[in-house]
Amino acid sequence: MTALNDLLQAVRQMYSAIEQFDAAAAATLGVDRTALRAINAMERGSVTPGTLGAELGLSSGSVTALLDRLERAGHVERRLSREDGRRRDADLTPAARVRADRIYESLGQSISVAFEKADAVQLQALVTGLSSLSAAFNAGADRASRQID
Repeated sequence: MTALNDLLQAVRQMYSAIEQFDAAAAATLGVDRTALRAINAMERGSVTPGTLGAELGLSSGSVTALLDRLERAGHVERRLSREDGRRRDADLTPAARVRADRIYESLGQSISVAFEKADAVQLQALVTGLSSLSAAFNAGADRASRQID
C-alpha cells in the first residue's frame, strides 16, 4: 500500500503545482480563475455560450457576464455563428491567443526540461498513467456529484 500512498501524495503535489501555475497564468492575463478556464476552452476554437457554460458549470447569465468582462478586457470577440446566424459565438482575440500561447509555451519548455532524459517507453508509461488519473478524477467527480448528505 506504500506505493499507492506515494502515488496519491504525488497526485496531490501535482494538483497543487497546477493550481499555482493557473493562479500565475490568470494573474499574468489579468483575469480570475473562471475566466482563465474560459480562455483555455476557447484556445481550442470558438465556442457557443451554451457549450462554454456546460464546460465551466455556469448558468447562461453567468456565462454572459463572463464573456462581457472578457470582451471588455480585449480577450474575447463575439461574432455571428457561421452555422446559425441567430447565435453569437465567442473566440479569443488574436492578441489574447498570443498571450495565452506564450504562457503555455513556457510551461511546455519546463515540462520538456523535466523529462529530457526520459526515453520513449518511460514517456508512454507516463502518458498512460496520466490518462488513468484523468479517468479516475472523472469517476471521482461523478461519484461526488451523486453523494447525499
